[in-house]
Amino acid sequence: MGGRKQGRKWRGDIPHKFETVEDPYLPKKAPAGEALCPRCHAVFRDKRWFFDEDFYQEFKESDLVPKILCPGCRKSLDRYAMGYLTLSGSFFQEHKDEIMKVVMNEYKRAREKNPLMQIINLTEDEDKMVIETTSERLAQRLGRAVYKAYKGDLEFRWAHQDKFVRVYWHRDS
Repeated sequence: MGGRKQGRKWRGDIPHKFETVEDPYLPKKAPAGEALCPRCHAVFRDKRWFFDEDFYQEFKESDLVPKILCPGCRKSLDRYAMGYLTLSGSFFQEHKDEIMKVVMNEYKRAREKNPLMQIINLTEDEDKMVIETTSERLAQRLGRAVYKAYKGDLEFRWAHQDKFVRVYWHRDS
């Protein structure tokens, strides 16, 4: 990718140690059976969250299926962002509506596959828009979709253990 830059650099003097960061919003023990998220209508079954609107509608009033907030909704309500996408530049200002359509379409596709991927907040000031996401993967995915559609410069800046990312997309006319 021509204008793409990687924010992470290899430092040969520091040995690379594989570390994992546990997501504090993922339960230590999965719920037994099924569960429903009353906020986003996600269904928990077979140790994963997904959308099944028919199942949700059938059991939303039932006491047989527990109602719990999914980890994505809990992160969203707590504003626990794991990714930030910043969109900036004169091209962004001139084409904001079209670029945001690309972002929202990609967001819908991501949510169909994984309801835990959510946009927490959109903040706009005079020269940029910042999108907070519940996962680092969603921020990357949205940034790559904008880059694929409009080129420009795309930069990733990772936190120490790769579980938090800031993605910057910029293009001037």
